[in-house]
Amino acid sequence: MSGNLGERLVEAGLITADAVEQALQQQRLTGHLLGDSLVEIGLIQETTLLRFLANELQTRFVSTEKLSKVSIDQTVLDKVPVRMAEAQVFLPIAYDKETKSLSIVMNTPQNRALVKEIALVTEMNEVHAYIGLRAAILAGIRKHYYGDKTAFSSHDSAPGAALRPEATPGSGSHEPPGSDSRRAAAQGLQFETDPRNRASRPGLGTSASFNQSTSLREALGLARGSIGENDFVETLNILVGLLELQRKELRGHSSQLARNAATVARRMGLQPREVTNVSIASYLHDLGKRSDRHYTLANNAINPDWKAEAKKFLRAPIKVFETVHLPGAVNAMLAQLYEAYDGSGIPQGAKAEEIAPGARILAAVDSYLDLTKNPGNALGRMLGKAEALDHLAQEAGKLYDPVVVDLLGRLHSGELLRQRITADGRNVLVADPDEAVRTDMIEALSRLGLVVHTVSKLDGVVDAVLAGDAEVVALGLRFGANDLVALTQFVRSRPESAGLPIAIIGDPADAPTRERLVQATVTTVIPMPLDPDEAAKTLFALYAERIAQGGPGRNVQGSFDELAPVELVKLLAQGRKSGRLSVRNGVQEGHLHFERGRVVFAAYAGKQGDSAIQSMLAPSTAEFTFEPEMLLLEMPHLDKDLEVIAREVEEQYPSPAE
Repeated sequence: MSGNLGERLVEAGLITADAVEQALQQQRLTGHLLGDSLVEIGLIQETTLLRFLANELQTRFVSTEKLSKVSIDQTVLDKVPVRMAEAQVFLPIAYDKETKSLSIVMNTPQNRALVKEIALVTEMNEVHAYIGLRAAILAGIRKHYYGDKTAFSSHDSAPGAALRPEATPGSGSHEPPGSDSRRAAAQGLQFETDPRNRASRPGLGTSASFNQSTSLREALGLARGSIGENDFVETLNILVGLLELQRKELRGHSSQLARNAATVARRMGLQPREVTNVSIASYLHDLGKRSDRHYTLANNAINPDWKAEAKKFLRAPIKVFETVHLPGAVNAMLAQLYEAYDGSGIPQGAKAEEIAPGARILAAVDSYLDLTKNPGNALGRMLGKAEALDHLAQEAGKLYDPVVVDLLGRLHSGELLRQRITADGRNVLVADPDEAVRTDMIEALSRLGLVVHTVSKLDGVVDAVLAGDAEVVALGLRFGANDLVALTQFVRSRPESAGLPIAIIGDPADAPTRERLVQATVTTVIPMPLDPDEAAKTLFALYAERIAQGGPGRNVQGSFDELAPVELVKLLAQGRKSGRLSVRNGVQEGHLHFERGRVVFAAYAGKQGDSAIQSMLAPSTAEFTFEPEMLLLEMPHLDKDLEVIAREVEEQYPSPAE
């Protein structure tokens, strides 16, 4: 590593030089390391810093949130004298008796002399050192050595928040210096959308970003509200999942519908809030209806009696949740769930664009899942994946939206899921009001192996930035320079997104506009006329640099229907992946932890080790989640290559002959 930490963080685009100066002032007051000081005053997000350092030091990190929840056996604590742990700021978290190895979290894992000293004092053959924040480690010592249950009580549970340090003498609030001014600036920024407003203000260009006047403050308020919506969606996932346990053929159906429909919605360019509404409607669509008959657009078209019954039950979910005041868009989707693209559906005979996009998505996905999973469908038999997709293709333009059918076919080829796992859930966000630009960029970036999300409005970008859901953002100049400058300034004002690469699609025609974008610190400009392949290469280079600097991975959800267990394990092995694979099949659930392509821990349905692996990866309709950032905080009990496991699973469960 060359240069000090501050210089390296500035070079990586994660903080500014001014932030380093503020942190140095904090460091002089507390004597803490520079990184800790940056987190203490809110100039960088804890996980961003730890991920950067862990990447440099070739180790893993333990966040405050994970450290606050870990359970440490007393025999592990007994290996290390508490005075030594306090003096050297480290916490033992796991011990392997057979190999005599100790896993610890420390503030300076690069201090090899100290690691050797710890091994000597504890009489260990090996010490595995992970990195964590000083404040979190000291809180862990108080909790586990001294039994202080309030040690982590000052931890802010908001996503990305770090453990707040104890107040220094004379200090008031721990609000980052200048945060008031930054907040005021963010609230004062306005996305210009009304030409009449711009006409009265000299020097402002035109903009076509929003359909209605929307301030950045309002957009941020809506995005913050989505946190509550996400909680609501997860609650529905749990509750509806429990209800569906009694429906053997449709167990887990709504969860799979929500995941598939949301993926299609994102690929169609729906806004993040609209995607959330699609998920909500997915979980509610069957509530209050007959449990022995599953109405879908496909079933209704096959059996007229089902269609007549479906009309009676159509509004049942809306009535069940009448007092909850669901978003109007959710009610619209539920009310139009059985409308057909050609107008032959119920209840109104709406067709094509008259049907809400979310309803068109749900209708096709619901039909596909029912045809492939439910032997009690109107056909009286389950179809294979290819046969069901063929049905959708034949009915595209009649029952189903052709765009949705095309995207659903791509989804169930498994290719998109493979891409997402390969990329550790990371993606590129393209925002442009021109659908042709979005489509061209999806195709060009996909050819380079990148996962792409698109939105047509800037408030969708705000949602994605607040959720940390993009490694690179490309913004169309058609939104207008004023809006793009405002949005870029907002992104740069937040520690979590300060280093986010921002590309502008479209070359400003005049020097003043270009200068304003440069001053707002956009990363690069992609000239027009657009060459999608060249633009994709530019974004790919930004993406690769972002990942090299420790850009976070994100959870990827899927099912063994979409990607067979053996194919999934092969994919994880090829990428030498680290993290956790969680598998849920009805009420049974288990986890597979792996480090750089080697399984170190496996537990499933009360089993451990090889027997757990074989049961977990048996062909089934199980759902899975790949969590690339999940760190094992239990003692490893395996050391087995994923490629070996893939061969064993393939031998035990050979693929059926074509």
